Amino acid sequence: MQIRNLNGDEYALQATTTTDLELNGNQSLSLQILPTKVNKLFIDDVAEMWQITADGITYKIVYAKRKGEGRLLTVDVKAVPLFFDDFDTQRIYERYDQHMTAINCFSIIFESSGYEFVLVDQFEAIQWEGFGEGATRLAMFKEAINRYGVEFRIVGTTVYLERQIGRDTSFMYRHKLNASNIVQEIDAGSMYTYAKGYGDFAEGEEQDAKLIREYTSPLANIIGKREAPPIKNGKITTTSKMDESLKALVDESLQISVSSDIFDLRKQGYELGQPELGDRTFLIDERIGLNEEVRIVNMSIKKDWKGNVLDLKLTFGSDGLTKRYQSRLNTAAKDITDILAGHKKMPFSVLPSAKQAAVRKLEEAQTELIFGNAENGVQGIIAQDKNDPNKLMWMNSNGWMISVDGGVTPKVAATAEGIVAESIIGQSIIGLNLTSIDESGYFHVNGSDAEFVDLNTNRTVSISPDGIYGKNSNGDIRFQANSTLVTSAALGTSNANVYLAPMDDGEARVVRHSSVPGDGTVDDYVYSPIRSLGMYGNFWNVNAATNGTHLYARPLSGGELRVTLNETTSNYQNVRADRIFANRVTPNALQSSQDHFYLGTLNGGEFRVVNNDTTENWNSVRASGYFGDFIDKNALSGGSHIYVRPAGDPGELRVTVRGTTGTYRPVKALDFNTDTSVRENKKDIQVYSKNTLNTWRNANVYTYHRINDNTGAKLQLGMMIDEMPDVTYAESYDSFALYALLSYAIKGVKDVLDYVDTLEERVALLEG
Repeated sequence: MQIRNLNGDEYALQATTTTDLELNGNQSLSLQILPTKVNKLFIDDVAEMWQITADGITYKIVYAKRKGEGRLLTVDVKAVPLFFDDFDTQRIYERYDQHMTAINCFSIIFESSGYEFVLVDQFEAIQWEGFGEGATRLAMFKEAINRYGVEFRIVGTTVYLERQIGRDTSFMYRHKLNASNIVQEIDAGSMYTYAKGYGDFAEGEEQDAKLIREYTSPLANIIGKREAPPIKNGKITTTSKMDESLKALVDESLQISVSSDIFDLRKQGYELGQPELGDRTFLIDERIGLNEEVRIVNMSIKKDWKGNVLDLKLTFGSDGLTKRYQSRLNTAAKDITDILAGHKKMPFSVLPSAKQAAVRKLEEAQTELIFGNAENGVQGIIAQDKNDPNKLMWMNSNGWMISVDGGVTPKVAATAEGIVAESIIGQSIIGLNLTSIDESGYFHVNGSDAEFVDLNTNRTVSISPDGIYGKNSNGDIRFQANSTLVTSAALGTSNANVYLAPMDDGEARVVRHSSVPGDGTVDDYVYSPIRSLGMYGNFWNVNAATNGTHLYARPLSGGELRVTLNETTSNYQNVRADRIFANRVTPNALQSSQDHFYLGTLNGGEFRVVNNDTTENWNSVRASGYFGDFIDKNALSGGSHIYVRPAGDPGELRVTVRGTTGTYRPVKALDFNTDTSVRENKKDIQVYSKNTLNTWRNANVYTYHRINDNTGAKLQLGMMIDEMPDVTYAESYDSFALYALLSYAIKGVKDVLDYVDTLEERVALLEG
């Protein structure tokens, strides 16, 4: 555990800590810093805003209580994860009013925050209004995890977002085994068995809701009908979503809580029993009839400075209880959430400003009506604002005028022939047909549908919530754009690029027209090829829906697959893969003038040739030459010998200067052995009986240089082959076979010995 001051100086910290964790809620670290030898280095200076790192999480001190005990100082500290503090002090000023996926929403929240997030699961996109607009990142984060139904966990500077954090554990907690003080609390004060929901309506038109659903719990037959506040949310447009919301409202209204003290058994050898927030486990206490799977929704862990667990308290809940723990962060956004969910009516203060102004003017109006007569010369009725006489409305049988300058420059708002459009302000016009001046076409509105009609050709374009449809004079659809299909003879743009924009976790798919709309799963379509001049992307995947496993790049006959730098055709780039299957690999003659081919292994690695799909079934290498510093025996293939195998007679192993075939070099070894000298391995054995003495008398030993020796080369000592019998020749007949020459020399020694023996016999005879 470390503590860091505002200057960035870091010290080791010894303290007993208590970590309080709440599912999708607040987290804190509490500790008392005692004046130990280690802590004395900094204890006098400890203050708020210092940072503490414990168990991989960095906390910021938000409370420090300094007190004297005897003659020494102790400091009580409370800290929160740095993530919470940073997010509560950073704001997003831009306002977002749009339909967003979870990844879009959290990208906005986390951008440039110093933290990153990982969206583990998929969540439905939802509509946002007034998101951001000066709110803290923490408030926005809380609202987002509530609305998307996300649970989070923090690891370092990464926040993981999941449908459900925690694990399905293999351990349990049981009274008298590893749990004590098990307490179960049930609060039915706000329990409901029935709820009604209204959805799919425009703002302020709840009474016209197109979606009305009800949900009754089976418990209503036992405890009676207990009605929950209705859900009124015009943004809910599907039956399944409304049913889900009603069921959750009712089923989660019963508040159940179970708490327990846990015995940590890690020191007794039971390492698995290490709970984490959100874990699913079994809790058993026969005394109160408790035997069910629960989730850990609250933890309080006390550890000594070495990290040993001293005390562990857990609070458990079922799924229903868990959802009530969503985002109990210290922000003030609950009312906003209730309004978005339809539980509260939106206050007047948040209505659009134009509507607020219009309503207030009607409520506060102090208008004087002036009726026309012979005395005042007014024809009709004038409605004039008492507080501001410049504002007036004048109505008579010819029409209706308005003015904001006392009638100096009145505007005609309406006559018997119709309403003057330039005088209309507002967001709603209720009507049926709008016809062009030459009456060659008209615009028709019928409920939520709008239709443009060309009377000359009878072609129409209709627009409705279902989509856009263009029809010819026969009523056949020529083009359309709806939630399932967009059709056109060509797709183009007046800009430089054409964009196909799926949702953030979606993809562009080219499928046969006959397989649309499909159900959205990849294997519910028949796919078609794409033909283009070029493709830009970060990866290629095999389309799993086509039942294939291979990826094919198919050039024309004689063509090649070439990997080059973006926007080039000759600046070649690398290919990285686990394995390459091919019949030939050659240098890229187009890359440079180099003739070499490189196989690059990592330091200490080797180039290994093995049988396909194996790692130790070795195969041969065939080449014109080999360049290297050594040849080792492959210890992985068994055996201990190395074989150099030239062709049969008259093949030889020759050691020459690099790059030559006639300049020979010595061989240095511990010994040279013949292939075999065992009598049993030989045949046609005869004693060589020719006398060698005359040969040795006539042969000479010479010093010489080879013709291709450099100036100053070492003088060689040897014999000439033409002075020796062919029995000493190598198979090539241009050099000696060393073993044969040695054997011939030994025969010479033997001949000398025989000659000496003869002389000794003659000497002895003469002397006798």
